[in-house]
Amino acid sequence: MKKFIKDYLQFTKKERIGLGVLLLFMGLFLYFPRLIKPNSQPLQHSDTAWLNGLNYMDSGKNQPFQTPDFNSTKTKPAYFYFDPNTATELQLLTLGLTPKNVQTILNYRNKGGQFRLPEDFFKIWGIKTAVAKALIPFIRIALPKGPQRNPVFNNIGSYNPTYSPKKIPILDINLASIQEWEALPGIGPVLAKRIVKYREKLGGFTETADISKTYGISDSLFNQLQPFLQVSNTGKPSINTASVALLQKAGVSPAIAVAIVEYRKQYGLYASLEELKKIVFIQPAQLQELLLLVKL
Repeated sequence: MKKFIKDYLQFTKKERIGLGVLLLFMGLFLYFPRLIKPNSQPLQHSDTAWLNGLNYMDSGKNQPFQTPDFNSTKTKPAYFYFDPNTATELQLLTLGLTPKNVQTILNYRNKGGQFRLPEDFFKIWGIKTAVAKALIPFIRIALPKGPQRNPVFNNIGSYNPTYSPKKIPILDINLASIQEWEALPGIGPVLAKRIVKYREKLGGFTETADISKTYGISDSLFNQLQPFLQVSNTGKPSINTASVALLQKAGVSPAIAVAIVEYRKQYGLYASLEELKKIVFIQPAQLQELLLLVKL
């Protein structure tokens, strides 16, 4: 037993010195944080006085303002009178419409769409029926100059019965101006300009179906417009304005159509149909047939 204690429990001088140094360092490590005094100063009354101005009440009347989160479906809408044809993105969001609804409306307006009646709001894809019903009493569509075209809500939220619907005129698609196109249902300034530009590119329309090829005019809109459209002068293309494509559409052969347009570019407008004889490769029989297909 004594041999065991001597061999395993006694320390040499070096071991005792090392153990003492280790214990000294451990003691300093534990006591050192107490030697460092905190440098922070206590809060003064002036530092906390602003807290006294925050009076939160259970009723919620004095709650601080929070910026609406338009991406949240729980945001309570704020209602006010607005024109869906001119309302800004922020106004539409404030009314409770989702960002996707607002983008749909903006795209509709950018393509020439126009709200003519408050009920047109139901036609916008994606807007819930309950939301549209809540907004319709606040819609105020600006009336165009001249006679009133469409019924609007009056100050008590019901229809104004004193209006006279405007009769839609029949348009000659080759002669109608941009303003006349705008008078048709579903045609705004953008689409009207686009139709006239397309007509100028073709050199004139040969049939009412050509309108449906204008970018932005859907099949449903064309069907709505068709009863108010007509073509003048039996639809013959003019050799002074028609493009190669339009001449070919009227039945002129590709080679002769190109020659007619190139001759016009080189020598100017034709003074009469007889000048077609100056195109050297047009044979007399071809000329007689050509005179039935085109006009000056």
